[in-house]
Amino acid sequence: MGSAAAALLAFALPLMASSVPPATVTVPGHYANFKEAIEKGESGIVVVEPGEHRWENFLEIGQRVDVHASGGTILPGSLWLKKGSGGEFRGVEMVKESGSCMIFEGGQWNIDSCRLCCSRWAVLWCRCESEVSVKNCFLGGMEEGPGYCVNCQDHTRVTVDSSHLERSGGEYSAAIAVFHNVRVRVQSCIVIDNQFALRAVTAKDATLELLANNMQGDLWYDATRPGNLVQQGNRHNGLVIPDTGVMPSPEAGIPLA
Repeated sequence: MGSAAAALLAFALPLMASSVPPATVTVPGHYANFKEAIEKGESGIVVVEPGEHRWENFLEIGQRVDVHASGGTILPGSLWLKKGSGGEFRGVEMVKESGSCMIFEGGQWNIDSCRLCCSRWAVLWCRCESEVSVKNCFLGGMEEGPGYCVNCQDHTRVTVDSSHLERSGGEYSAAIAVFHNVRVRVQSCIVIDNQFALRAVTAKDATLELLANNMQGDLWYDATRPGNLVQQGNRHNGLVIPDTGVMPSPEAGIPLA
């Protein structure tokens, strides 16, 4: 083989490999259960069939994996999404009676068209430089609501778009909570039946953008606000909230999706 042909082949092989679609496996089927598929490092598309797929304690995910489900698929447990992980959850229903549905410690994740409910902590706990995009989801509490629907801490970047946030309850609870050094955008969401809609804690270096949301009930937990608060096109209890703040340039990094 001539040197020119060898060089062309060396260039083409990585492109050919990258064009191969990820493997698709089913649970049950290729694996006996969802826990087995994750613990054996499955990194393609995992299609979870209807039914209840239960595990004990936390199930850690450290790889990139896409989890797809259809109506009637229930994951009654907690997922711990570790640094280096990534992928998406689509069409999944999670019900956790004690503890969070998902804890993000890193990686880039898309959560789309899911129904996630729990009764303690936070439905989604986003932290440790994770990047999380939530769209077209229901996030809420069970009989005893969680502290937060979405809890954002420790350098995380989060967008919550076109979703329904409901039934966070308890002494310190709110639908959306932002702690120090986070960037969060909530847009086109319905936020109702929560103890409070919003809470900021040690948030002088936090950015919270509220865009075109409909929020009902008590708005803020207390007088603390994020250092950078942008509000545009929102309503609270049917009344227009005055616009405040300046939208950042596209280079600022939000939105994620």
